[in-house]
Amino acid sequence: MKRPELLAPAGSMEALLAAVNNGADAVYLGSTRFGARAYAGNFDAQQLQQAVRYCHQHEVKVYVTVNTLIMENELDEAKALIDFLYHSDVDALILQDLGLVSWIRRAYPDFELHASTQMHIHNREGVRWVKELGMQRAVLARETPLELVQECAEEGLDLEIFVYGALCVCYSGECLMSSIQGGRSGNRGQCAQPCRMPYQLVELESGREIKAPGEYLLSPMDLNTLQHVEQLMQSGATSFKIEGRMKRPEYVGAVVRAYREKIDAILNGQPKRSDEAEQIRLKKLFNRGFTEGYLFHQQGSAVMNPLRPNHVGVQIGTVLSQRGGRVQVRLSAPLHQGDGLRILRENGEDIGFTANYIYKNDLLCAQGQSGDILELPVAEKVKPGAALLQTTDSELMKVIQAQSAQPAYRIPVCFTVCGKAGEPMVLTVSDAQGYRAEALTQQRLQPAQKAPLDKQRLVNQLGKLNDTPFVLKEVTNLLEGALFLPVQQINEARRQALAALIQLREVRYPHRGPNQRQPIQSMVIEAKSVLPKLIVQIETREQAEALLDLPVQLVSSWPALIQAYPQIMPSSLRVQEKPTVLEGEWLQAEEIGTLSRATSKLICTSGFNVTNSEALALLLSQQAVQGVEFSLELTAAQQTEIRAAFEKQFHRSAPTVQFVYGYRDLMVSKACPVNRILSDGNQRNCQLCHQKAYALKNKKGERLPVFGDAACFSHTLEKTPFQLRADELDAHSSWKIRLTLEDARTSREIVTRYLAFRAERQPTEIG
Repeated sequence: MKRPELLAPAGSMEALLAAVNNGADAVYLGSTRFGARAYAGNFDAQQLQQAVRYCHQHEVKVYVTVNTLIMENELDEAKALIDFLYHSDVDALILQDLGLVSWIRRAYPDFELHASTQMHIHNREGVRWVKELGMQRAVLARETPLELVQECAEEGLDLEIFVYGALCVCYSGECLMSSIQGGRSGNRGQCAQPCRMPYQLVELESGREIKAPGEYLLSPMDLNTLQHVEQLMQSGATSFKIEGRMKRPEYVGAVVRAYREKIDAILNGQPKRSDEAEQIRLKKLFNRGFTEGYLFHQQGSAVMNPLRPNHVGVQIGTVLSQRGGRVQVRLSAPLHQGDGLRILRENGEDIGFTANYIYKNDLLCAQGQSGDILELPVAEKVKPGAALLQTTDSELMKVIQAQSAQPAYRIPVCFTVCGKAGEPMVLTVSDAQGYRAEALTQQRLQPAQKAPLDKQRLVNQLGKLNDTPFVLKEVTNLLEGALFLPVQQINEARRQALAALIQLREVRYPHRGPNQRQPIQSMVIEAKSVLPKLIVQIETREQAEALLDLPVQLVSSWPALIQAYPQIMPSSLRVQEKPTVLEGEWLQAEEIGTLSRATSKLICTSGFNVTNSEALALLLSQQAVQGVEFSLELTAAQQTEIRAAFEKQFHRSAPTVQFVYGYRDLMVSKACPVNRILSDGNQRNCQLCHQKAYALKNKKGERLPVFGDAACFSHTLEKTPFQLRADELDAHSSWKIRLTLEDARTSREIVTRYLAFRAERQPTEIG
């Protein structure tokens, strides 16, 4: 069975050390710009170079996340960062922005590139396309089932899958909720996590609230696949990714060690299932409840935790009573001074505190055991029977910190000792990777009067490697005759040889040193077909009937509409694990997998997240692509800037599509709140959201409409439709209207209004 890479998060240098010392094969980290965790510790230039050197010393790879969308005015800065990372010996980049991928492929063709999960790769065709693009790895969507992972592996590209940590409720790269509602873009590394906020399911029109078990309807549990490592190893996935760049070092170290031990046991023919103690240990570090996730087809209540969106820890006791500013609790597990605790309250905020003072029989004590009755200072009112949770185990933290202080794995090295009387001793050290260094002693070897340098004495001195990344494998003694040398000389030669070996190991790609960027070849973009002036995407037969006689191009992803009205342009779905082949001269493409199987003329939608001219040019260089819609996160001014940059480079206008009206998707999710609350949470294609309109109501009272698409993936829409002002409409772009909740009359009024705007503007041809 092939050994998978164990990939660990490093949001700080402390977390990186914990990952390396507990057995990670690779770490992923962010620089201070263009990373999808803008609020993690991240690494400045000096820290990043230090991290790369340390990891390479320990035979650990470093992947840097440059996985945000790049705006046009940021391209030069992003390219400068790539220059720096290339010459800093980084092993690979994790990327989202198609334009940056395109530029790096031409500037640094030998730089290894990984397609971030933010690229929304969720089918075999998507894997195929990024492989054709020249990327070496695809990070699959967290929603990908294990069987589909196995199919994707047949494409021959390295695959990375999430095995542990936080889950997003929306497909990564497709979430605009934080951006549209709060101005903090998840695609720009600034997600405010609105999915972890309270919501209620309501009927859209009446506002009637639907009773639900909890109010955190969009908050998933945390992924934990530790019991299924062997199945994951058989899936063909190359890399097992642990989520957690915002987590503390102890979390990183303990989770890495748990997976390291599990993987190694399986490879050594000693597989075992995860035991309860191991799971409790992991729960104490951080959990919102554990799920095996979409990898193993879990749905509904097996994935979501509507009760609490934060760390729940483990229950270690129950409240018996409260008096005099203290709560009396009966323990069901040990408690130590310094532990983090929480008492759950049904009505009101939970109470979180640290166990600084513990009373037993009215006397202060440092700890308690299972069965003990203790008192803890708590001023807030608490009911008997409330659960006492341990959210931080101070003793466990000490154990993990001690484990993380020393490497779990050291690199075996071999020493060879040569020399003869009257000459310096030559000490050579080598490792299995082929690195080799040597050192000479300052003093010369002398004939031994007594106690000559035999192999055992050499092993004793050369094996002193505790403060290095190495462990002694073998010593070869090639000294000629019975010779003597002071111990200090041997030790100094050992230090010098190892220092030289470390320096060699730090640089994985020495050829990059003098390399500058390759001459950038401009992409070839062939002439394109003329785009429709006004594209109208529809959801219902009522909308179709209201618009058929108007001079617009109708688009839909609903098979019944496409079959009933031949004039409708088919559209792929934003999520399609098993894509269907759509017939037609033209096709609207919603995700990158469509590019690998296109036989039609394609219009790429906002799902491609185009925010700069490099991304626009890459898509238009694809022969099938006739037009590209901008990211919905761009302003009209930013769109104009991109068009101008494209025209400057290619000396012609780009065939682009401007979104002018409609409810924008805030989220596209495999987790349907309607089905989970009104049904069993596991049923697909229940049609409940089409029998009656529902919405998620936030604490502000805003209603966010929810509906399922043709493949039963849940779409959460913004509260009111977006619309461009008349002065923002670009005459050089095709315009797009998206109709979802609008009835026939409203649909016709909207489309007629934009047709009038269109008639007022030139040019008449788009593209």
